[in-house]
Amino acid sequence: MANVVFTEPAEYDLLDIEYYIFVDLCNPQASERMTEGILDAAERLGEYPTGHSLVDDELLRRVGLRMTRFDNYNIFYHYDREDDVVYIIRILYNKADWQKILKK
Repeated sequence: MANVVFTEPAEYDLLDIEYYIFVDLCNPQASERMTEGILDAAERLGEYPTGHSLVDDELLRRVGLRMTRFDNYNIFYHYDREDDVVYIIRILYNKADWQKILKK
């Protein structure tokens, strides 16, 4: 089973999601459910890291970026076959312009 590692931007994304739902939406139960769901979905990537197709963008596809989803969020990741590590790159709301964000 591959190790799953969150990059710093992905960690900040998760904190932002948790904060937004907890504070701005005043819904601590939903905040916990969303955070736990995203973490569980990310951890499952270690079991079968190539189970999701490459993203539908030529440049991002060439660097091996893949995507899975949980609820309203897209989880972008890269699988390093040599080291057997799944790197969680970003966690973005599904309505966000992810191609523009990821190409920065």
